[in-house]
Amino acid sequence: MRIVHFAVTPLAGAPLRLVQAINAHTGHSARLIDLCRYGTEDFGQDVVFAEQPERAIELAEQADIIHFHNYLDMDSPHFAPIRFRALAARGTLFIRHFHSHPELVAGRMGISPQTLLEQRIPSLVIAQFQERYYPRSRVVPNFVPETHPAYLPFAAGETQRAPRFHVFCSPTNLRGAWDCRWNTKAAPQMLEMITQVCRHTGGTWALAHKTPLLRTLALKRDSRVVADDMVTGSYHLTGLEGLSQGKPVLTHLDDRTRRVFEHFSGTAEVPFVNIRLEDAAPVLRHLLTHPEEAEEVGAAGRAFMENRWSCARMVHHLDEAYTLLAHDPASVVRQKELALEGAHRFFALALPDLLHGERMVQQRAQVRLSREAEREILARDTTETGTTGNHTDEAYPPIQQERP
Repeated sequence: MRIVHFAVTPLAGAPLRLVQAINAHTGHSARLIDLCRYGTEDFGQDVVFAEQPERAIELAEQADIIHFHNYLDMDSPHFAPIRFRALAARGTLFIRHFHSHPELVAGRMGISPQTLLEQRIPSLVIAQFQERYYPRSRVVPNFVPETHPAYLPFAAGETQRAPRFHVFCSPTNLRGAWDCRWNTKAAPQMLEMITQVCRHTGGTWALAHKTPLLRTLALKRDSRVVADDMVTGSYHLTGLEGLSQGKPVLTHLDDRTRRVFEHFSGTAEVPFVNIRLEDAAPVLRHLLTHPEEAEEVGAAGRAFMENRWSCARMVHHLDEAYTLLAHDPASVVRQKELALEGAHRFFALALPDLLHGERMVQQRAQVRLSREAEREILARDTTETGTTGNHTDEAYPPIQQERP
């Protein structure tokens, strides 16, 4: 089948990776039409509508399936004069693919989350935290091109030198751990933990924030350990990239994320170092002071990506969705084993949120007590010495792009 993907944002390069995997590992022919140049050419693009509208129109007219990403529906005007409803009336099949929380997608579209979820276009959702918020959508995994040179571990000769950095992290934003439920990787708290561990071990660290992809991958590849999201309960693409490069990846998978992950891997084995941020310091210290052990953990993660989470294996979940769509669009629904009804909804949504909320209360209380104790010590020192001195009450260390 001829499948044409449409996107209005780069989505960390996911649409193009899907198109490339479809072409490489299935019998379908796929193309991607991006609305414009995003200024992030590092991810790559195929057809850019703003530059080749006639080619985009031609591809849309020839498509058997049109695959929307995130913010597009049948009435989206972005690609006019392409009229999606007219194409549907002629027999073109449509499917949409969610990569973000419903509130973010709906807000960008100017509709309510309820309206978004009630739209009847057959839909897919990535197999990370997002899947628990789209109860009708079929779940499909995110993946990375593990055979691409930038995603490979060091070659045998290269491993004879130590990595330049001990720890790598790449927060999408700089929000704190408890500022929001999902749109955070706890950058301030994570960096505080990393710098403290590195200070005691003599380690070094690298931070990638708003950094081009290839530069980010190079920094990650030249690091011993990768720190992913250890707060929300979900892994991210950076974690999959780290596994592919043969690195120990610290992240926290809550029970729901772990269950979905195991569903697609086909094994109870989890390649991540599954740890919460508040428990991570001794684990990170151990990996930094036991490099051979860290190397073994990383090698196991790489083997997992090759055997359980390869691009060729994962893209067939998308192929299955296309087959269902062609047979009967109404059959593109949530897998029974990943249902979000009845008690399943409690375990997928209510329970993780309750546990996360309790962690937030405990961590905030701990910070408050630490600051009160610090102020008490400063006050006592002032009384004893008779001087006030200079004290900066900063919660977190300054963020650095790289620390050699």
